Amino acid sequence: MRPFLTSVVVALVIAIGGALALSPAWNTPAYKAFTTDGARVAAPGDNLVGPTWSGQRNG
Repeated sequence: MRPFLTSVVVALVIAIGGALALSPAWNTPAYKAFTTDGARVAAPGDNLVGPTWSGQRNG
């Protein structure tokens, strides 16, 4: 029983650590993170399909 409880505690610690490491507070969007001369990424509102694109297929 002791190895099982130990594995449950270890799994919980890993899960909580992963959740904290991947939380949005620690992450920076790509358009803010990569703003050097070599990589220009536009703001998320600007895309390559045009302002009138609805996302639906035509036909």
